Amino acid sequence: MGTVRVGALAGFEEQVRELHGDPGAVLRTLGLSEDYFASHHEEDFMSYELAKSILHEAALATACPHFAALLGTRHDMGVMGAVGYLMQQSNDIKTALRELSEHHSFRVKDASKVDTGVIGEQAFISYHDYNSAELSGYSAEIAMGNAFIMMRALCGGRWKPTRVNFRHRQPDRLMPYLKIFSAPVYFGQFKNEIIFPKIWLDKPIPEADSGLKKILQTHIMQLEEPSAINLSEDVKSLIREMLPTGVCSIGAVADRMTVHERTLQRMLKQQGTSFSQLLDLVRIDIATDRLANSAVSIIQLADYLGYADNTAFTRAFKRWNGITPMEWRKSPDTRA
Repeated sequence: MGTVRVGALAGFEEQVRELHGDPGAVLRTLGLSEDYFASHHEEDFMSYELAKSILHEAALATACPHFAALLGTRHDMGVMGAVGYLMQQSNDIKTALRELSEHHSFRVKDASKVDTGVIGEQAFISYHDYNSAELSGYSAEIAMGNAFIMMRALCGGRWKPTRVNFRHRQPDRLMPYLKIFSAPVYFGQFKNEIIFPKIWLDKPIPEADSGLKKILQTHIMQLEEPSAINLSEDVKSLIREMLPTGVCSIGAVADRMTVHERTLQRMLKQQGTSFSQLLDLVRIDIATDRLANSAVSIIQLADYLGYADNTAFTRAFKRWNGITPMEWRKSPDTRA
């Protein structure tokens, strides 16, 4: 189960009151104390499912289905924490969004992923919720609300989206969303994303401080850094799980770990290894075990390990062990 900063729901109580609700009653419904937010620092982490449940109960209690979108757009860049300050020290919008996608997991752990990119003349910020199901629309709405205010803060009041897409079903009332985002809003779409003209990506960010940016990058990377042993073992475990599926790339593994591919590359490099080295280690381990303890054919084993053919596998095996898989299988002495 993922976690999210308590600060991600900043302004919750004020929002409920403005909609003539009782925030204490909402929290009590979930078995929480009325001073839950007052007793937690914004940098503390809460269960991702709990955060979504709070949004869900608030929407019901205030009879406001768009509660999460409203809350998202009442925030400022401060809700992004250190990542938001890092974005503000970037030279331009494109660089700021790259920092967001690479370091999103610093704010939300094992729960969701943010991507940015360009398709044709449009750029996008997309949000994917790895957690289940039922309440995910609330987390998507607050995320897109945050993206909206973030882009307004970085680009100025002239910025506006081309459209906003949500994966979940359209609520009964569409008009509140049109007012919140000042753009067409569509539900039942392939992705949760906010789309805008790509010309904004080249816009410089005034007063960006390169020295402060380096300090913030170092701070965030230190806090992100897992132990070398745990990271390597986690990656190897995922490789072992994903090899038989035929989809085992660094991008696919990074998706499962809810980090950006470049972030995973950087973390592995800092720990003196790489994805290809860990992939080799897993393949060596599986190959030698199967050759010693099963009757699997070389062709089947090559396919299982993700090689294009048995020739490529044989070449790799000889690079690892100095002999071919068949020679290794026939010579127990070489395995001692």
